[in-house]
Amino acid sequence: MVITGAGRGLGRALAIGAAGQGADVVLVGRDQDKLQAVAGEIQALTSRQSMTVACDLGDPDEVRSAYETILASGQVVDVLINNGAPWLEGSLSETTDSEIADTVSAAVTGTILMTRGLLPGLRQSSAADIVTIVSTAGYLGWDIRGASIAFHAAKHGQSGFSDRLRYELKDEGIRVSAIYPPDFDDLDPLDPQWSNTGEQVESTLSNRDIVSTVLFIITASRSCNYPVVLIEGMSGKASSPVSS
Repeated sequence: MVITGAGRGLGRALAIGAAGQGADVVLVGRDQDKLQAVAGEIQALTSRQSMTVACDLGDPDEVRSAYETILASGQVVDVLINNGAPWLEGSLSETTDSEIADTVSAAVTGTILMTRGLLPGLRQSSAADIVTIVSTAGYLGWDIRGASIAFHAAKHGQSGFSDRLRYELKDEGIRVSAIYPPDFDDLDPLDPQWSNTGEQVESTLSNRDIVSTVLFIITASRSCNYPVVLIEGMSGKASSPVSS
């Protein structure tokens, strides 16, 4: 399983959660030190070794180097989770040229290039999944409060990519899913309350809910497909349909 943006936040939680369910994970992210830290946490929990690949998704040369390194390792890529995308807030007039370019390049171009580059590995799997963590910022008529126009545009780009990719790969048995979570609380997957599923610890949506959704999708029967998964928190926190 390859996870981009795996050095922190949701990517870290996805990596630890998947490894805890028996997956061998390849951690991709900008900061090698953070990736190594997550790999150490996984090893301490599961005794599994995790491959780490430093990569700035906004740099096509680094993306190419990353997927070539992964494929050269000989690993079959059963799952690709496209999670890497920089957050950008502020109005259009407040965001700089480089911030806008970096946001769109990493989230859209980087995601497309990484996915294309790993297709040979995915095609070797008998049950491959490509899951892109989009956001309600990329769901028509919805938004993420505080997110910049560039972030919303980038997320719509990811959404369009996932939609068309699903049609292109439908005859190859590779499932393609797009997940649209709203804003959510960032819990520590190493905290004891993370595994407390008997009672709902938090009244608002958290990264634990997103991880559970992703793990459900990739382990579901191959007779089922989940092309679009819109997640709405019960509290309606920080994300809502846009009023016309």
